[in-house]
Amino acid sequence: FEAERSFAANAAHELRTPLAGAIAQAQRLRSETRDPAAKARAEEIEVTLKRLTRLSERLMQLARAEGGRLRTDQSTDLGAIARIVVDDIERTGAGGRIVLTLPQAAVLSDLDPDAFGILCRNLVENALRHGDQTAPVEVTLTADGRLTVANEGLVVPRAALDRLTTRFERAHASTDGSGLGLAIVAAIADRIESPLLLESPRPGASSGFQASIKLPVERPGPAGRGTVHKE
Repeated sequence: FEAERSFAANAAHELRTPLAGAIAQAQRLRSETRDPAAKARAEEIEVTLKRLTRLSERLMQLARAEGGRLRTDQSTDLGAIARIVVDDIERTGAGGRIVLTLPQAAVLSDLDPDAFGILCRNLVENALRHGDQTAPVEVTLTADGRLTVANEGLVVPRAALDRLTTRFERAHASTDGSGLGLAIVAAIADRIESPLLLESPRPGASSGFQASIKLPVERPGPAGRGTVHKE
């Protein structure tokens, strides 16, 4: 299993440069050609290559989630990281759909900031991709470290819900995506020993989807020292 994980991570890493080059060539062809059919074909090639790039990125994330160190010796503010992730996603075309709610005080945790960023990004992108495209995605981080991402959309049947953290599994076959996002989140959740809770319909509603996880956070300890706490 370790050998397979290492191979997947290395292969995905080695694919990054040639994929970037191929995308650049497809974009150049699309901009230079005057043939409508060739332009359309170049666009299709670019879309396919970008999908393959996202898949390779997810494979690297999965390898890190399953094998890397997820706890550090220093604390970081999860709220600040969540803000960075959401702002970055918004810049790439989320259309102002993300509603982020954070506590006023910092949410300090020894969780690796990159691991939390990967977890948060995958949950938000999953909600944007599979939820109602006209409805907001609600991202909430509480002071006690619970991250919740909820979206409107069709109810996911219980049988499908139970399989969503399986690699390459998607709730609806018609939607785009690698089928690795929730598997990556589940791998991180397993490593920090905190269950990933998936619910559909979302609590208090008749439709939608919600994912939540309790993250390890600091609380004031003796003499003002912080201690990591996870319920």
